[in-house]
Amino acid sequence: MIKYGWHETIWQRLFTNKDSMAHAYIFFGKEAEANDHFSSNFCKALLCSSNNSGKSCSDCSACLWMDNQSHPDFFSVDTEGNEASNKLIPVASIRALKRFFELSPHQVGGKKIALILQSHRMNKAAANSLLKILEEPPNDCMIILSTDRLDLLLPTIKSRCQQIKLPQPSNEQSKEYLNKNKLSLDDGAIAYFNSSAITAIEQADNYQKVKDIIYVLEKGRDFKTIHIKADWLDYGLSWTINVIQKWCYDLFSYKLTNELFYFPNKKDTFEKLSNNISLSKMLVLMKKLNEVKAYASKPVNKEINLELVMIEYQKVFN
Repeated sequence: MIKYGWHETIWQRLFTNKDSMAHAYIFFGKEAEANDHFSSNFCKALLCSSNNSGKSCSDCSACLWMDNQSHPDFFSVDTEGNEASNKLIPVASIRALKRFFELSPHQVGGKKIALILQSHRMNKAAANSLLKILEEPPNDCMIILSTDRLDLLLPTIKSRCQQIKLPQPSNEQSKEYLNKNKLSLDDGAIAYFNSSAITAIEQADNYQKVKDIIYVLEKGRDFKTIHIKADWLDYGLSWTINVIQKWCYDLFSYKLTNELFYFPNKKDTFEKLSNNISLSKMLVLMKKLNEVKAYASKPVNKEINLELVMIEYQKVFN
């Protein structure tokens, strides 16, 4: 089933003529989770025994096999089956895929389908091995790749696959999706999460802390170190620095262009703050934020680093 409504048009187009599908697809877009979900469900729909409309029935033996990760005509390079790990994909996995394709389909007249989630994880040897398969694709076989880093795939692999870009939702689509999932977030939250309902759902619980930090950043030159709260670091120093970076990016952007990206509902605040900032000091702060974020995951004193960053923030204001 399609999880995200803004993918419905692409899904229907793919199944308009099931018999003329390509032998290999790359589904790519900004959201790794959305790419993987679309790709996995595309495989399930292709293998569904009673599939006439591009939707898997979830009741036939093929769908039950897919749910149990035991379909004889389906191969995933990840041992988890439906979820990609963070590990690189070794050449051994692609060689196993090749051996899988050498067997006849279990279902008469059916297809054998291989899935490579987050396919940019292939190491060089694995990518070259896959390229050889794509150069001479086996009959009755299909390879499905997903990625949010299309730039990391070999150009020769991309040229031998049909590339399908999965779109981002509009603000209205994001709001509708959030409502269906019983999450109520304001317009500011949608913008903060780059208009991504998927990210908003994943991080809805920590958005209140974002607002707490922003409440202090709004103070500008009236900020004092006593305003820093220990729970700002509940999600780690890197997470906190990311919040501050987004705020500073908008402050810098508003000063130069009157445009806001992450906090459009704070226009009055940015107008007031931007009248009192030094662009040269802002550049120093943004460089400092990048430096701290680069080592934030290492064993450093998070409290001291956060305080130093906030002191630099205060200096930005004349």
